[in-house]
Amino acid sequence: MNVIKSIFLWSWRTIWGLVWLSMVAIVCGLGLLFYFQKESDSQMLQTLAQEVQLMVNGQSEVSLEEGVDTIKHLTTDTVNTADHGRWESNTATIYIETQNPTFVAAYQTAIANWNATGAFTFVVTTDPSQADIIATEMNDGNTQAAGEANSTTNLLTNYYSSVTVRLNSYYLLNEQYGYDMDRIVHTAEHELGHAIGLDHKENQTSVMESAGSNHGIQQADIDAVVQLYTTY
Repeated sequence: MNVIKSIFLWSWRTIWGLVWLSMVAIVCGLGLLFYFQKESDSQMLQTLAQEVQLMVNGQSEVSLEEGVDTIKHLTTDTVNTADHGRWESNTATIYIETQNPTFVAAYQTAIANWNATGAFTFVVTTDPSQADIIATEMNDGNTQAAGEANSTTNLLTNYYSSVTVRLNSYYLLNEQYGYDMDRIVHTAEHELGHAIGLDHKENQTSVMESAGSNHGIQQADIDAVVQLYTTY
């Protein structure tokens, strides 16, 4: 009887040891990813630690496997880029379709910030049929994107004919992912940058970094827009 009890206790301790080892490995891996991506969002790290504790205690709404996927999402705030192109001139009409007050405010702020640069002008319209750009939202946990921009381009001129930008509420409005209003605005600025015609920029501080929400509009971004609309 003592032998059976000893085997049971050893098995139980081994299983929990493996669970804790997995949690430690996940947290360490996340820390390394944050280090190499120069992330410094303490709120996100705190949220992760709390979620790990809940998973270990069996109180989390997500499983261990889902938790691993969550960590991948947290460290890859990627976006879907629009096709290469630009508008015929450095102005475009935009209709804010989303009714979510957080996203409406984010788009309005992002539009004002881009307009303030003088490099490009967004003209807000209340008539979607008159809009070049539709600013809306999505709720998609199957993508690792906090936002996306999809464009239709005239193949002969390479000018945009329409663009739709989306903010992903699955990540941006979920406290688990640690987005504050500044980061949501930066994500909107990033997507509007794609709507202007900018690609991702990784070699310097930019709102167009693929991480998408760490920086607002920089002088490098303004210069890139000016160059884009004076090149041809």
